Amino acid sequence: MNRKTNRLRYLTDMTLFRPKEKIGICTDFDIKHYRELGFDTILLDIDNTIAVPNTGICDERAEKFIRDLEEAGFKVVIFSNNTRKRVEMFKRDIPVEYNCWSMKPVPFSYLITCKRVGSTPERTIVLGDQLITDILGANLSGCYGIYCKQLQEKDSRITSLNRKIEKFIWRHILHEEV
Repeated sequence: MNRKTNRLRYLTDMTLFRPKEKIGICTDFDIKHYRELGFDTILLDIDNTIAVPNTGICDERAEKFIRDLEEAGFKVVIFSNNTRKRVEMFKRDIPVEYNCWSMKPVPFSYLITCKRVGSTPERTIVLGDQLITDILGANLSGCYGIYCKQLQEKDSRITSLNRKIEKFIWRHILHEEV
């Protein structure tokens, strides 16, 4: 089989949308377990993963989750397709790395972020609520993608379209219900 055929098979392999694991909401993430497995970095999506969309703030629950991750030894990076203004408004007084305009699911952004914080994709977890951005990008870059349920049903227009596509992927390609 030639290189072009392999590349085409890779690009059409719908398992790229399959998360390595699924959890309830972000706070169901077992911090100690993943540290014991050797993971040292976590890329966190904001809206509908660790914060209710469009609230503009990092609430106490999200802040505690980030601090617990850091105390366990994780390098935490807020990893968002949002604007710098939105990400900085969210993280306010939390001294945590961030990457805005991440261009998820494009893999180079994941790889550059891993390198910037001194990690590798094999030791990095991506925690997010969308298959098309978070999980696809994690799989394309070699990171460990964990899908969590969205915190709120209401989405922006673009995200609503993504959710319709994701429902199709879950049901007809991955043969799962979420």
